[in-house]
Amino acid sequence: MMVKILIADDHPIIASTLREMLSPDPGFHVLPPVTNSTELFKALETNSVDVLITDYCMPGGTFGDGLVMINRVRRKYPDVKIIVFTSIEQPAIIHALDSCGVLGVMTKSDDLREITVCVERCRRGMSYRGGRAEQILEEQMRRKPTACRPLSPKEMEVLRMYLDGLNVSQIADALKRSAKTINNQKRMAMSKLGCRTDMELFKLHVSSPVQFSRHGEVEMPSAV
Repeated sequence: MMVKILIADDHPIIASTLREMLSPDPGFHVLPPVTNSTELFKALETNSVDVLITDYCMPGGTFGDGLVMINRVRRKYPDVKIIVFTSIEQPAIIHALDSCGVLGVMTKSDDLREITVCVERCRRGMSYRGGRAEQILEEQMRRKPTACRPLSPKEMEVLRMYLDGLNVSQIADALKRSAKTINNQKRMAMSKLGCRTDMELFKLHVSSPVQFSRHGEVEMPSAV
């Protein structure tokens, strides 16, 4: 049975390369690529898609991108097998993708030849992570043994304020703690999220705004 594949990526060269890699397989029918979530949902409405290969960050569409878009696909088209092909190499993102039902995760630094294997596994309902995605999670576990632990209430409070635009000194003044304590709590929270720099933290927050449960667990917003 022919497997219908849809590629969604706002970089034409990447979309074209993926199509060239997959098209020679006689068991695959690769549909014309789309570049944003508006085009993506239009394609899903008009085609019977088996496997979706999508970028994570794909701005410009009506239905957003990242986990918001992916959760919407999962809800409206539960039979579509999703593979995320992304340049983001954040452990928190990879874990979040696993949690929302994405079967395949590959980074854009993975060997592209893996994509055929990834599609074959995912179309059968099996999961697949590219070599680099696996390496990222292994490095996280070695480097940050606390990364899977929930944030403490104080860490959540500090991180919320920092992401709202306050600096360490302002947070210290507001919470009546020392700047050193605030800095330590911020660093520990970032460690648990797998973020090594402020830039990585802000990229994570922008792509999937971080929310927190009552128990300190990181939550990503679902589609509305």
